[in-house]
Amino acid sequence: MIRLPLISAIGLLCVLGLVGGAAGKRGAAARPYFVGDFDTCDFSQWQDMQGPGESFKVIRRPRTEGRCAASLTIGPWAAGGLGSLAADGAALRLKAAPYGEPGSTVWQHFSVQFAPRFQAVPGNWNLFIEWHNDPGWKKFPPPYLEYANLCFAVRNIYGVNRIGMRIMGGQSTAPSTIWINGPRLEERHWYDFLIRTHWSPDPKSGMVQWWLDHKLLYSSHVPTLYARSDRSVSSVYFVADHYRRHASSTTTIRFDGFRLGPTRSSVQYPSRSRSRKGK
Repeated sequence: MIRLPLISAIGLLCVLGLVGGAAGKRGAAARPYFVGDFDTCDFSQWQDMQGPGESFKVIRRPRTEGRCAASLTIGPWAAGGLGSLAADGAALRLKAAPYGEPGSTVWQHFSVQFAPRFQAVPGNWNLFIEWHNDPGWKKFPPPYLEYANLCFAVRNIYGVNRIGMRIMGGQSTAPSTIWINGPRLEERHWYDFLIRTHWSPDPKSGMVQWWLDHKLLYSSHVPTLYARSDRSVSSVYFVADHYRRHASSTTTIRFDGFRLGPTRSSVQYPSRSRSRKGK
């Protein structure tokens, strides 16, 4: 599913950060908010790790850029790793930061590879990236309808695995949910993700753009945060995870190159040798 709004050529160039002048110079000089590319060959760049210790591994190959990458492996032994005994999971997390607050815009760039014999459980509960909503919803009475505002998953629909993106936002008591389908899953392929998100519960202000392997798959205004009944607005924090409904299989997802920043140029990978396929 591809949804591309009609915008002027100049407007598109501004969105993509390709217009020159002072704004272009500022974009080129901008620094990323966060770099989690595993070039330290450990997990020290990340603020929190949750799940079984055996789930986390730093690897030198395969990788897509820099010195090292990382893998998250889960099996039935990872049940409860992220809190729910109905699910298997492990995660790398960042604490809440200003770039996840209402009115902020954040660019995201990272690479993901699915190891051989990857088995997705039926349905959508095969998450690997989340911009998770803050816990403010807990002070309200049920039913609880808030979930991660922006997430990426493997969608196993009738046995066909596809990369998918889910966007949720708007009124927390009746949020909108949008799924965007990407290509069929290819094992041992380094998928290059580039996303631009503007955080807002307003469908005219919130925005998501998604490029996969340098191809624009989605660009639209859409609510990206929750407006709560006490007139507060939710915020989000970033999670790289391997999280699924409980299953008997053992599967591995590999990650590399995480960058979050204020501009497209701030999250680009350094110019150095890269390998697209893993061995």
